[in-house]
Amino acid sequence: MITSSIKTNLILKEIGVTRYSLRSDKEITNDQEIYTYQKGNILTLLDICFNDLSEDQASLLKAIVNAIKPNQSNEIIETIHFESTKDLEKIISSKKELAGIIIFNNDNYQINMPIPVIRSNTLQEIIKTPSLKKPLWEKIKKDLVK
Repeated sequence: MITSSIKTNLILKEIGVTRYSLRSDKEITNDQEIYTYQKGNILTLLDICFNDLSEDQASLLKAIVNAIKPNQSNEIIETIHFESTKDLEKIISSKKELAGIIIFNNDNYQINMPIPVIRSNTLQEIIKTPSLKKPLWEKIKKDLVK
């Protein structure tokens, strides 16, 4: 018994159309991605996109950044693709008038910048363990709040 699927394949084969084709191998790259949320002159690096954060995480992030009193009120949400830490540093350097960077990510990026770089736990970890807020706030007061 010939099914309709077999008939379709035979007809397409007769006219030279292949229904299925092999996928080409993707080029292997060392591309990494990190998500950013920037408000004014404060840049934050996140482990997930700002738009995918829970309401609690987004509120916490905004409260932290607003406590620093950024110089502008516009928000920029981006995804950055990079191959090495040097590439990431170049991309960050191209951003204008940054006063500081806060990393809410568990990856150990060794970012060397002329501005303060504060490393923190992820937003999710801070919400689960509120005692993590105090050391973060002390770093922020020391390096970013003037």
